[in-house]
Amino acid sequence: MDTSRILCFIALVSQAAALLTSPPKIVKQPTQEEILFQVAQQGEVDKPFIIECEAEGEPAPKYKWIKNGKSFEYSSYDNRISQQTGRGTLVISKPKEEDLGQYQCFAYNEWGTAASNSVFVRRAELNSFKETDGQQVVRAEEGKPYKLTCEPPDGHPKPKVYWMLQGDQGQLKTINNSRMTLDPEGNLWFSNVTQNDASEDYAYICTANSGFRNEYKVGNKIYLQVIPTGISPTLNRHEPVRQYTTRKIERGLKGQRVELYCIYGGTPLPQIVWKKNGRSILWSQSITQDNYGKTLVIKYPTYDDQGTYTCEVSNGVGSAQSNSIQLNIEAAPFFTVEPEIQNLAEGETAVIRCEADGTPAPKISWIHNGKPIEQAELNPRRQVSANSIVITDLVKKDTGNYGCNATSAIGYVYKDVYINVQSIPPEIKEGPMNLTNVDGSEAVLKCRVFGAPKPIVKWMKDNVDVTGGKYNITAEGDLVIRDVSFTDVGTYQCYAKNKFGETSAYGSLVVKKHTVITDKPEHYEVAAGSSATFRCNANADDSLPLQIIWLNDGQQIDFESQPRFRMTNDYSLLISDTSELDSGQYTCIARTPVDEARAQATLTVQDKPNPPVLTGAECGARTATVRWRAAGDNRAPILRYSLHYNTSFTPHVWAVAAAAVPPVDSAWTAALSPWANYTFRVVAHNKIGPSAPSGHSDVCTTQPDVPYKNPDNVKGEGTDPTNMLISWTKMPQIEHNGPGFYYLVSWRRNITGQPWEEHQVRDWQQTEHLVTNTPTFQPYKIKVTAVNFKGTSNVTPIEVIGWSGEDRPTQAPGNLSLSQVTSGTSAVLSWTPVAPESLRGHFKGYKIQTWTDAEEDRLKEIFVESDATSALVNKFKPFKKNNVRILAYNGRFNGPASDTLSFVTPEGQPSTVRSFEAYPIGSSAMLLKWEKPMEENGVLTGYKIYYSKVIATAVETPKERKKEIDPKFDRAKLAGLEPNTKYRIEIRAKTKAGEGKGYYVEQSTNNVLTAQPDVPAFETETLPGKEGTAHVIVRWIPSLDGHAGTHFVAWYRLKGHPDWQRTNDITEDDFVILTGLEPGQLYEVKVTVHDGHYFSTSELRTVDTSIVDGPIVKPDEKIATAGWFIGVMLALAFLLLLLVLVCVLRRNRGGKYDVHDRELAHGRRDYPDAGFHEYTHPLDNKSRHSMSSGTKPGPESDTDSMAEYGDGETAGMNEDGSFIGQYGRKRRPPTSGQPDSASQAFATLV
Repeated sequence: MDTSRILCFIALVSQAAALLTSPPKIVKQPTQEEILFQVAQQGEVDKPFIIECEAEGEPAPKYKWIKNGKSFEYSSYDNRISQQTGRGTLVISKPKEEDLGQYQCFAYNEWGTAASNSVFVRRAELNSFKETDGQQVVRAEEGKPYKLTCEPPDGHPKPKVYWMLQGDQGQLKTINNSRMTLDPEGNLWFSNVTQNDASEDYAYICTANSGFRNEYKVGNKIYLQVIPTGISPTLNRHEPVRQYTTRKIERGLKGQRVELYCIYGGTPLPQIVWKKNGRSILWSQSITQDNYGKTLVIKYPTYDDQGTYTCEVSNGVGSAQSNSIQLNIEAAPFFTVEPEIQNLAEGETAVIRCEADGTPAPKISWIHNGKPIEQAELNPRRQVSANSIVITDLVKKDTGNYGCNATSAIGYVYKDVYINVQSIPPEIKEGPMNLTNVDGSEAVLKCRVFGAPKPIVKWMKDNVDVTGGKYNITAEGDLVIRDVSFTDVGTYQCYAKNKFGETSAYGSLVVKKHTVITDKPEHYEVAAGSSATFRCNANADDSLPLQIIWLNDGQQIDFESQPRFRMTNDYSLLISDTSELDSGQYTCIARTPVDEARAQATLTVQDKPNPPVLTGAECGARTATVRWRAAGDNRAPILRYSLHYNTSFTPHVWAVAAAAVPPVDSAWTAALSPWANYTFRVVAHNKIGPSAPSGHSDVCTTQPDVPYKNPDNVKGEGTDPTNMLISWTKMPQIEHNGPGFYYLVSWRRNITGQPWEEHQVRDWQQTEHLVTNTPTFQPYKIKVTAVNFKGTSNVTPIEVIGWSGEDRPTQAPGNLSLSQVTSGTSAVLSWTPVAPESLRGHFKGYKIQTWTDAEEDRLKEIFVESDATSALVNKFKPFKKNNVRILAYNGRFNGPASDTLSFVTPEGQPSTVRSFEAYPIGSSAMLLKWEKPMEENGVLTGYKIYYSKVIATAVETPKERKKEIDPKFDRAKLAGLEPNTKYRIEIRAKTKAGEGKGYYVEQSTNNVLTAQPDVPAFETETLPGKEGTAHVIVRWIPSLDGHAGTHFVAWYRLKGHPDWQRTNDITEDDFVILTGLEPGQLYEVKVTVHDGHYFSTSELRTVDTSIVDGPIVKPDEKIATAGWFIGVMLALAFLLLLLVLVCVLRRNRGGKYDVHDRELAHGRRDYPDAGFHEYTHPLDNKSRHSMSSGTKPGPESDTDSMAEYGDGETAGMNEDGSFIGQYGRKRRPPTSGQPDSASQAFATLV
């Protein structure tokens, strides 16, 4: 009986295990960042890389990949690409350029399909610098700013650029100088040039480094000659001049380093002060300065770092300058609520939530089993919203994968989860064990339960529920007992239940006495070479064995390999002959099989100096002498002292008065400012680091005096036509030099004899004063003086010229006229200038505004200098009516606009095509597809194709495709290419104005395959002809995935007739027109495709020439009766007779159709002597009709145009120029077994 119960239980468990199926879950996937790879050059070793993809699921998932939106079969790459066994990870062992593309992995089983991230794989490369002839010598004037230009080579990732000095023997030396700064574009800026910068023993070189490729390139040598000025360096002074600054509006990404540049030149070296939103910046580890203050660095920007950053630049010469940069922070999408896996039972409700944020705000889309949810099978129980999917009354077939994709212009974030619908009774996967714990510890009795729906777990001890207080049941079902005591000893039951069943498991808890360290090690500080001893003793439960272990900085000490370390009989640790490397943390562990106790102590062998002892400060009128004594260097000699101070104005900020006081000194004299309370402290430094600061000195108070300077950056400008705002930079309190400080603001009209007007600004933090009731736009002399109760500053204030407010100009420019139209986009305009008195402000120039009738709200403005009366404007749109007007403007306002002038521009060159793709077919041809230009700028007359070979990074001279392409076409074939060769193919649209800009792609032709091409597919369409004949378009549809072949031949005959007729080899196009057929007849048509010595034949297709959509074109009676026409017809008849005689002679001589001769002429000798089996019959002269098949084509046209057939119109073409056979009203289905050319590949989802 017991045995049968056990067998029944085992069967139930096995059945439950069999039901534990689940959809795939991606556990390893490609990074969202791009993957870089290198292509081995000749003689180099291949550098493999992998694209990870691994999933879990039951049954085990299978994998498939897509590349660039199409199915990717790695097995077709000659073992160069493989997939790891049991995983989806791709291993590219021999990377090639063709491996570039967008990859995505899909893991699938019978329950669902999981999609991975989509990753772009790109080749890493670094080109060389452009070659120049010989060495370059440049000259710079001493004392002035200068720029060394670097044109770094192209590469990916973008190479890092450095400037270095290279000696005659090739030795390199780095550049680290406060006067020399490297901008992000690679140029080296000299703030000012000195004689020391001249190239005597070294030349300047620009280098580019690729970190990924571990490769660098060196540019050409530049020798700098410094032209002396003959002026003393103290007199050779130049005011600040801007050299390089970050653009006015800069974008940064959240969490990614941002650098703002403010590079100014001048002599002496300009000083730079950074501010944010007009306030000083508090520097920290996150926001720092680089390049001696010329670069502001934000290491990990957040939204709080947005704002206006201003660099204020001055060097005591001329006026100070400033530059402002608006920094905007954007963020890639990130989840605020992530979707989670749902394991649920039938009948329950599944809710998958997904919320994301970012700047700009992302858009959320849902994926189901690898496809957009819009393509999923309709489920009335499923409700999909932007942030959730809810499925009610779950059934088993609701099992599947769901992905949430949040996308913005910055990037995307994607997560794939699944809903797994199960009906499983409770099963305890991991039950409680028999535990032994110590008192005071935490005990965890595990009970990991599985079931669907999720079982409810309860714990009992002696049939009594255990809950609350010191007992806690976790979400996983474990029982956690805090602060275990001896009363917790006993047997515990885990009980699990859901609607399909219940189960239990048991475990016990035994409690022992906890281990205690009775003699703990103490912190030790020793001199190098002496011994150190740490003690450690412990007590434990009598029934448990005790072991003592020593750790050094977390690692167990190996006493056998380190003889200087020894554990004594009482478990003490003895370290002999200590060195500085022995410093660290030592841990004693008292361990039993149940618990352990730890005690730690620190050993210090030589350390930073002790804080110096401040012995006094002697305060003078304008100086203070601080004295101290050393308090021990901890066996590391003191290298220097630094003296710090703070004042009552900034009590929490310590500034450095002297940074490098010699170690032999014990006193230092520091200069003091008037009217301040100073406190000093001293720090000692050795090779380990700085000591803690000494105690504070007594306060030194200085007596007040007049200010020693006046405010900087004084200027005046109006905010409206009747005022003038005078502003300046506030002076910090340390510069007030006494109480009663204020600013004395003075101004007067810049007219001789005008008196000064004054105003006192008593608030020292105020930085402006508004003067009202001023005349419009008049110059004023302005000065601001610092004053305190002792008097005005001892420096004469600088007088500057300011201006009262500007007003709107009153006059419009006159006589706006069109002088000359120079092109479809440009024309010369002229006008009469405005009167100076009408400007009422700083005359900035003219604005020319232009627009078309459909763009009145999108004006284009062209700025013209103020002294101009004509301008060449190149903002017009070709082949359109353009409107234009002009106005004058000053520093604040635009003036009235002139009358509007309208004119129509001539045709211009078209823009590039919207898209362009090249598909290799066979081994020597490509199929080209494109969309017409966005801006035609006239009437398109055709397209031109240029192509050139690409060898490594070099591009050969382009060649032109023989035929120009009809403007209605959107595809063409490019033939005559070399196999396995990379080409750059360019397309240009044309109008009467000429060719537009090119759009090019790079694509490689296929290898030559020693195999037959795939069975070709083709389409046909019947068109009307002339004089009661019919034409048939035969269009070859090359296979883009398989082996298509390079060209084709069309064969046709009347149905039931034994003899075939054929066209020429169609090498340049993918279509041919069979002309001169009899209407109302049935023809059999087939196609052969060729590649080298190999060919394949399509299936037969019957074509009815009575299916004609257009009318039969009747002959023109007047032409038919003209004498010249009759003469031409007689000549053609004579030539036709000669042709028939030649054919008869050839047939009698060999009995074979001339296909065989043509194939021999092309070097194809792989056919049997019998030739094409079905083509060897002689032509039947008694046929019921006469066919003119295009075997002998007429004169070759320079344009691929359907207009060569029919009545001069493009017969059988739709409005977009596509072929009727593929896109027309009677499109025939493709041959059985061939893929539909209109079918779409599965696209990348994320």
